[in-house]
Amino acid sequence: AMSEFLSKHTGLQVLKLNNNGLGIHGGTTIASALIKCQAECEKQGKEPALHTIVCGRNRLENGAAPAFANAFAALKSLREVRMPQNGIRPEGIAELVNGLASNTKLAILDLQDNTFTHSGSAALASALPSWSALEHLNVGDCLLGPTGGRLVIEALEDRSTLKVVNLQYNEIEQDGAIALAKSLKTLKLLESLELNGNRFDAESNAVELIKAALSENDIDDDIIGSLSDMEEITDDEEEESESEQSEEEKEEEEVKDTSAMDEDITRPKTASETLEDDLADLVSQMKKQLNV
Repeated sequence: AMSEFLSKHTGLQVLKLNNNGLGIHGGTTIASALIKCQAECEKQGKEPALHTIVCGRNRLENGAAPAFANAFAALKSLREVRMPQNGIRPEGIAELVNGLASNTKLAILDLQDNTFTHSGSAALASALPSWSALEHLNVGDCLLGPTGGRLVIEALEDRSTLKVVNLQYNEIEQDGAIALAKSLKTLKLLESLELNGNRFDAESNAVELIKAALSENDIDDDIIGSLSDMEEITDDEEEESESEQSEEEKEEEEVKDTSAMDEDITRPKTASETLEDDLADLVSQMKKQLNV
C-alpha cells in the first residue's frame, strides 16, 4: 500500500519513516517506489516535489543502499536527507553519497551512527564539493578513522555555507585536528562544532589552533561544546604509529657520513615531538596576529 501511494503521489514533499523496522526488503521497496514517482513526474513534465527524506533506525544496512542511491540520483531535488543508525557499512555509504551527489541543493545530511571507515569517508569527501548549499553535516559516531577523518575535514574547506558540523567519536587524531583548524578559516558561518570522543588531547596545541581559527572568524569557541570524553591512544597504538615513522628518515640516518659517529650529536626528535613543536609555533604566531 505504501509503495503504491509513494509511486503515484508526485506532489509529495516530505517523507518521514523513522524507526519503522523496514529492513532491507522494506527499504528497497520504498526506494523503488520513489524512482517510479520520479518517472511519473518526468512523464507529466514536472520536477519532483520531494525535498526531504527522513529514514532513521530502520535496519536498512548495505542491502537497501543501492536502491536508495538510485532513488537519490533520479530525484535530484533533495534538500534534506537523514538516515542515522541504519547499520550501513562503507560500501553502502559510498553508494548513498554518490547518489546524493546529483542533489546540488542538499542543505542537511545526517548519516550519524553508520560505518564509514576510509572508503566511505573518501566517497563523502569526493561528494562534498557537489553540495554548494550544505549547512548541516552530521557524521558523528561513524568511524571515519584517522585517515578518513582527515579526508572529510580537508574537503570541508570548500563548504563555506556550513553552520553545523558533527564529527564526534570518529577516531580523528591530532593531524586531523590540525587540518580542521585550516579548514575552519573558510567556515565563517559556523554555529556548532562537535568533536568530543576523538583521539587528541582536549588541552593540546591542536585544540588551541582550532580555537584560534574560530577567533579569527569572530566565532566564540563555545561552539565546540564538550571535550570531556576524548579517547586516549594506547601504548601499543602509539608504538605502532612510531614504527610507521618515515622509512626515508631511517635511511637518511643510515647513509650519514661515518665521521658523524664520532661527533657529539643530540638525539633526533621523534615525529610526535616535531609535530608538537610545530604546533606550538603555529599557535604562538596565530595568537600574535590576533593580539591574544
